[in-house]
Parts: sequence; C-alpha cells; structure tokens
Amino acid sequence: MKTKILITALSMIFAVFVFGQDKQPNKAEIKAEKVEKSIKSGQYEIMVNQVNPMTGRVRHLTPDYSVRISGDSCYVYLPYFGRAYSLPYGGDGGIKVTNVMENYKMNYKEGKSYTISFSAKGNDDTFRFSVSVWTNGSTEINVTSNNRQTISYSGYLTLPDE
Repeated sequence: MKTKILITALSMIFAVFVFGQDKQPNKAEIKAEKVEKSIKSGQYEIMVNQVNPMTGRVRHLTPDYSVRISGDSCYVYLPYFGRAYSLPYGGDGGIKVTNVMENYKMNYKEGKSYTISFSAKGNDDTFRFSVSVWTNGSTEINVTSNNRQTISYSGYLTLPDE
C-alpha cells in the first residue's frame, strides 16, 4: 500500500514538473515576431546582396543596394543587368526610385511569408515590385518595368537589435 502511495505521489510531482513548465520562445519565433512587427509598421528596409537577371548569371552585390519603405513612400536603389527596350540616352543605368507608392498590397501566408506588391514611378520608367519576406527575414524581390526585362533580387530584412 505504501508503495502505491509513493508511486502515485512521485508521478504527480513528475507531472507537475513536466507539464507545468512555461514554454520559452525559441530564436526562430522571436525573429518571426520582429519580422511581423517591422512589416506591419510600414517602416522597413531590405538590404539586397544578390541579383538574378533573366539572362546571365547570378551576381553577388556589395551592401550598398536596398529597398526602403517608409509610410506611403519607397526609396529604391538597385543595380540593373539585362535588356532595356527603350531608355533615354545616358539614363541612370540602375533602378532608382524615390516616390510615393501606388497599389500597395500586403498578404500573409500563415507561418510562412509576407507577399508585398506595389508600383512606383522612377525618372524614366514605371516599376512594379513584388516582394516576398519569409519569417526568418530573408527576402526575394521581383521587379517588372515597362521598358526593361524582369529582374529579381535576394536579400534580407534589416531588423532591430541585429
């Protein structure tokens, strides 16, 4: 009888320790929360470190290139490699936009990624951006324009405290 009481008491104590512990968020969950907070705030910056033109090879970039969203405006500075169909003589060469965004839309795929799309006018072209941001902070940017081939970029979302 004493052994049954002892086994029951030990089982209850064990159950309290196993099931009574609070779950601490892991690093991936903390990062996903930071990504969500940055995207939903409407104030974020994506640093671009790789470009993938439709023709040619993937190229790694210096950390000078970025896409920054601030409220209803976008600030884009990206290189361009590919075919241009119609550009003014001596054009900028890259994708440079400092303007108000049009048709800004954001969708969230539960636990996976954010898909953001918008368009903006540069000095000599109109660009349509499709941005995917995963919960780990990695990004993919596709840029389509009226006068150039589509091009894509890879990078990461800058997060606070990193």
